[in-house]
Amino acid sequence: MKRILSILSFVILITMITWSCERDDICAEATPTTPRLIIEFYNINNPDQLKTVRQLTVNGINEDGELLENISLESASPSSISLPLNFDLEGEETVTRFQLKLNSDFDVDDSNTSNPDFIEVRYTPEFIYVSRACGYKSIFNLAEVPFKKDGEAEGDDDTWIRSFEIINETIENENAAQIYIYH
Repeated sequence: MKRILSILSFVILITMITWSCERDDICAEATPTTPRLIIEFYNINNPDQLKTVRQLTVNGINEDGELLENISLESASPSSISLPLNFDLEGEETVTRFQLKLNSDFDVDDSNTSNPDFIEVRYTPEFIYVSRACGYKSIFNLAEVPFKKDGEAEGDDDTWIRSFEIINETIENENAAQIYIYH
């Protein structure tokens, strides 16, 4: 009888230990996190055809108008880019500015000068609970995306970005582009 009670006590103890243990709080790498803004570049003369941007560099711009360091791109002449957005305050319109510089390797040569254009992304962040391990992620609701050439109004003669189209107003994942830029 003592032996049965010992075995039963051992089983109960193991069961209690197993049930009281918690899973490791590690966010799986495959778990979707805060997405970036995906922009694809298209040919203005053939709007269904992707078009690379020659020697593109992208910089963030802070509130004082100062350029931040380059945003890392997968290619020097990409047909799409992924840009990070700020998510400080949920539910409040946020503005993030970027400089997109065409021909960035020709800063000195007079015949092929670099050509910076600017986009200003207006959006509202929304926080979504993912899990205890991963915490929250943000999704973004786009309001508008005007672009400018060196602070001038849209339509400047030297603007390499000719037009744009917002394809998806809600940025929930990085599966597809949200904005098409035509050049």
